Amino acid sequence: METSPLRAIPAVEKVLQALGATRLPRRVVTAVVREELAALRRELEVPEFSEVMRRIQEKLRALRQSRLQPVINATGVLIHTNLGRAPLGEKVVEELSRVAAQYTNLEYDLTGGARGTRAAYLERQLALLCSAPAATVVNNCAAALLLALRYFTRTRRQVIISRGELVQIGGGFRIPEILEASGAELREIGTTNKTALRDYARAVGPQTALILK
Repeated sequence: METSPLRAIPAVEKVLQALGATRLPRRVVTAVVREELAALRRELEVPEFSEVMRRIQEKLRALRQSRLQPVINATGVLIHTNLGRAPLGEKVVEELSRVAAQYTNLEYDLTGGARGTRAAYLERQLALLCSAPAATVVNNCAAALLLALRYFTRTRRQVIISRGELVQIGGGFRIPEILEASGAELREIGTTNKTALRDYARAVGPQTALILK
C-alpha cells in the first residue's frame, strides 16, 4: 500500500518550533504557516523540510518588511508620495506624542459640554488661514478632486480637460473615472502630447462648468 505524499507535510507546531523568534505576533506567524502548508497540498511533490522552512521564512521576512519603518530618501524628491511625503517636524512629533498618549476631546465639545465633530478645530483654522467661509480636509488628491467637481458641476456638468492630462494618479485613481464618479461630463480636447489655447477656447460653451488643469 502506497503512502500518501501529503504525509510528508510537517505539522504546524513543528514548523513553529523550528522558526523560533520571528518579531511578529504568534497568531500572525501561525496563520502564515497554515497558509503555506495548505499550499503544499496542491503540489505534486512535497519538498524537503528545509525548503518548506525557507519558503515560510521568506513569507515572514516579506511581511516584516511591509511594516512602516524609517528609510533614506535618496530620490531627490523632497515630498515623495511613496516615502510618506514630507517628514513631520520635531515639534509636531512632540505634540503628537503628548496628545496621543492619553484621552483627548477628539469628538467632544469642551465649551458646550456635549458631543462635537471630529474636524471642528482643523476645519475652522484652515478656513481662517485661507480666508474662506468654510473648509474640509481629505486624505488624498483624488478625494479632493471628487469633492471639488461635485460642488462646481451642480448646475453645469461639462468639464474640459486636455487628453494629455487624463492620467492615473497615486493609489491607482484615474482622472476619467474620478470625473465619471462625480457626475461631471468629460470634454476632451487636444492630443496626448500637445494642447493649445485655441483648443480650450473652442471647447468652452454654455454647459462648461470648469477647465481642469
